[in-house]
Amino acid sequence: MQFISSFELLGDTTPIRTLTIKGSPSLPDGEYALAESYCGDLSCDCRKVMIMVHHNQRFVSLINYGWESVEFYTEWYGRHMDARTLAEMQGPNIDLSSPDLVSPVAMLDFFIEVLNDNYRQHLRTQYQRCKQALITKATMDNKKGKVTSGLGGNRLRNAPCLCGSGRKLKNCCGRGAY
Repeated sequence: MQFISSFELLGDTTPIRTLTIKGSPSLPDGEYALAESYCGDLSCDCRKVMIMVHHNQRFVSLINYGWESVEFYTEWYGRHMDARTLAEMQGPNIDLSSPDLVSPVAMLDFFIEVLNDNYRQHLRTQYQRCKQALITKATMDNKKGKVTSGLGGNRLRNAPCLCGSGRKLKNCCGRGAY
């Protein structure tokens, strides 16, 4: 999976959640910005986000969050997952490549605390918007005769459209791209 910044895909319409912490026993005081990145592979529907946490404009932590059920990720993965793999897919966790410049346990607790229903819905909506932007870009590249990597070829064109219409991608948002 390749993750792409939502700002890169959606431009100025992408909000960055910022929070100020003062007096926390486990995290340094200051401003924290949560910048989102979404999967850039059109043949993938992982329903995950990577959140780059910046403290006072310094990248300090990387959080993965998958909002779907254990059953969804088991089916998506296509085979049984051990407990560690499942924990990395569903719910929030600190990414293995996180710089961990602040306490990973405290950062995960902080993220769980700000993860309310509105933020969950925002992440789902942004995921759909990013996938749609990728489809639009792929369609434009195809019309210009460019070969776009990561489209999944014929496998993707017959996949359900990511907009949720229930139609095949080739007959919906991807019309004209194939």
